[in-house]
Amino acid sequence: MEASNLALKQLCRHLAGYQCELSEINNSLLIGSIQNGLLELDYYVDVEDEFYEEILELLAFSDFAPFLETLRLSAPDEGINGTRSWKLEPLTQGEGTYQNLRLLDIQGTQPQHHNRTILGDFTEEGIVARLLDKMPNLEQLSIPSAPSPAFFNRPPHPLKHLTLQTGYDTQNFILNLAQSTCFSQLKTLDFTDYSETYIQNYQQHKTPTSHYFHLFNSTALPHLETLTLRHSLLTEKDTTKLKKTQLGTQLDLLKILPCS
Repeated sequence: MEASNLALKQLCRHLAGYQCELSEINNSLLIGSIQNGLLELDYYVDVEDEFYEEILELLAFSDFAPFLETLRLSAPDEGINGTRSWKLEPLTQGEGTYQNLRLLDIQGTQPQHHNRTILGDFTEEGIVARLLDKMPNLEQLSIPSAPSPAFFNRPPHPLKHLTLQTGYDTQNFILNLAQSTCFSQLKTLDFTDYSETYIQNYQQHKTPTSHYFHLFNSTALPHLETLTLRHSLLTEKDTTKLKKTQLGTQLDLLKILPCS
């Protein structure tokens, strides 16, 4: 095994009280110490890299996961058949709980990218729910695929900031959110609707307008302050009506960005 991977294993063994300066693992993994002794980790990696899954497995160890406060994953704009897929299952398989993790940022599709970024093979297959089960104090989450209904099957969770792209399937995210009770602390939501415009009748895969009205007339998000909706089917007339709803009058900022 390369020295870089051995170094990370050594770090896992001695993490308690470990004073990390900025370190570089595998030419792509950056670890920086935070004042409270927790760690901030940025991992830039080709998702096909031979060490990728091994590194994620190490992060899930019980002697590493509790010390992680921030985790960011990013990758080159490369994919298979136009799709770049994050495989995150190794993060859920260890015995560790990410009890101090406050931020999880999984890079999504950027405007300059040529590949659609998703979780899993097509839908995310419940991986986000399983991650959240191990992240009881997560406050900020960015993901490139809409989560399954299992994401909402939990007691109240302290998540405050959520950014998500739907990927290849909305999984009725907006309607599920409208009917949820677990994310009442959410303050900001940035939602990008289905936008595979090359697909015939792609509008049929988008979030129905009625689902947005369900959300705006629900009591699921009593603390939401900022809502950004990208590439939805909402019209100016719809927007005017939404602003008059319970949620619409509550918001400090509502941005509805049309389809490109």
